[in-house]
Amino acid sequence: MGSDGEILQEIRTVLVEQCDTASDRAAKIALDDPVSVLELDSIVMAYVFSHFEQKHDLTFENDDIDPMRYTTVRELVETLSSRIAEAGTR
Repeated sequence: MGSDGEILQEIRTVLVEQCDTASDRAAKIALDDPVSVLELDSIVMAYVFSHFEQKHDLTFENDDIDPMRYTTVRELVETLSSRIAEAGTR
């Protein structure tokens, strides 16, 4: 686990299953899209991060979950990816 594509796919799954995003819309989300296409408010962001916390046994700080912190989808994916990589080396 850990490729950006896999993480993006997990984000899409969370958006569809937990946040009522249309699956065809979620499927079009690309790494270079602005984060605004995800329509991430703090509640949606909490769903995304809690999914990764549970699946990968991670802990995120409040700063990580702030939707204003990210400009592109890639930045969000890279934050998740680096945390998963760090957890894997413990």
